[in-house]
Amino acid sequence: MNKFKFIQGRKSPEDRIMLYNNVAVSFEDVAKMCIFFMKNEDILYPPPTFKGAELFKEYIKEVLNTRKIPSNLKYKIAKN
Repeated sequence: MNKFKFIQGRKSPEDRIMLYNNVAVSFEDVAKMCIFFMKNEDILYPPPTFKGAELFKEYIKEVLNTRKIPSNLKYKIAKN
């Protein structure tokens, strides 16, 4: 099952809305997820011994700069 779906938006012919399990995703939703992941990474991999949230931030910065999903191997984030 595909969790993500993209549908026509209302603002222009090029506008798209991202649905997650058929619910529209907002900027605030994405921000809440980022905060959750940063806090969780700090718990699992506490600084200064580990990168914690910094690794997540590096990952997101790469996404923002390249507009591509980084390699799981580079960030060692593959799910068990």
